Amino acid sequence: MPQSVPSRSAAVPGHQEIAGRLAVFLRAADTALDTWDLYSDEHTDLDGWPYDPEAYDGRKAERDRAVWMAFSPLREEASVLLDVAEADLDRIPLSSVQQRWAWQLGQLRDALARIETARTEYQELLTAHPHASREARHSAVDARNAEAWNALYSWSVHGRAVLEIRTTAVRAAAGPRLATTPPPAPLATAGHTTRR
Repeated sequence: MPQSVPSRSAAVPGHQEIAGRLAVFLRAADTALDTWDLYSDEHTDLDGWPYDPEAYDGRKAERDRAVWMAFSPLREEASVLLDVAEADLDRIPLSSVQQRWAWQLGQLRDALARIETARTEYQELLTAHPHASREARHSAVDARNAEAWNALYSWSVHGRAVLEIRTTAVRAAAGPRLATTPPPAPLATAGHTTRR
């Protein structure tokens, strides 16, 4: 019997908890996006122009803030998830690999770099202006969140690929399941027939 190759995710301490944080982010992002879509549909005309641009921009900033906050507990460890997923992808039998996974991991890595750039620019702005007013800080937070929005959206769309790869790798490492045979059907006896 061939030896199964262990999943990389099993060898990384805390990987299950990190993957759990990704799942939490995905649920929170879905909720924020569903709420936003409903609001946007109700507050724009057929061409997509908002009835009240100021209120619309305020709600968009709330959406961006909610998704940024949902990603924050995952941000520092997101690269670990990607490293593990890439290693697991090399171990999964080709017959179980989805062709889109490698592309999606590339999208996630690029998105993570853009999120880090937005965070770094925000930190540099705060460092350069330590006595900025509360309004200026609030504007800087909104600008950071808006700048990171597309990258965070990429994580909300493609992040499930990381979980799919992890599940497939764990299943592949476990090896094939033994087929169970159903119990034999009762034998027909004189006067009795089995229902079909």
